[in-house]
Amino acid sequence: MDQSELIQLMTEREELYKFQARVYRREVDQTLLDTIKNLEVQSDSSDMPEALRVIQASAANTDDPLIDFAVDYARIFLGAGIAKGVAAYPYESVYTSRDRLVMQDAYEAVMKIYRANGIGKLDADLYEDHIALELEFMSILCRRAIELAESEDTQALEENLDLQKSFLRDHLLNWAGEFFDSIRSCPGSNFYKGFASFTEAFLRVEKEFFEL
Repeated sequence: MDQSELIQLMTEREELYKFQARVYRREVDQTLLDTIKNLEVQSDSSDMPEALRVIQASAANTDDPLIDFAVDYARIFLGAGIAKGVAAYPYESVYTSRDRLVMQDAYEAVMKIYRANGIGKLDADLYEDHIALELEFMSILCRRAIELAESEDTQALEENLDLQKSFLRDHLLNWAGEFFDSIRSCPGSNFYKGFASFTEAFLRVEKEFFEL
């Protein structure tokens, strides 16, 4: 892969990571809804475009999507108004700790990685192992990879790609599958269920890219 191809790939990955981070970070607003309605995805995996069609159909089939999806967000990710154990809490620690609690080993590990790479608190309201912040961290690494490729710093670029690979392997891929299954098991529309399948398919493509 030559420099221009690498930069193009990193740019596409950065945008997709940032987009998905926004989806899981907070409720849908009009700007995000407009982006979703107009989004087109080209991928070697047919699963991503298919999941996007489910998402866009869900957005088109409601009279008040901002209210409906805010209710879905609160129900699925915050456990609002439903029985205990049904929600899909978006923190790595919940899926990797023995007692399924937040702020466990995964939280500490992720926070150390962020700080070691010069990244402070990404969101005052979220713990560091939130799915949105892990996705955002990958988008930051993609942006740095672009800058390193442009400056032709080969060694630093290799280290960056190694970090992307290890973070993907040790964190996102370590728990996201169970998290996506939890989303799909929650009551609600197909909107976030579609996003679970979209991100799941995206991470499969990432896994193949890094040969994991």
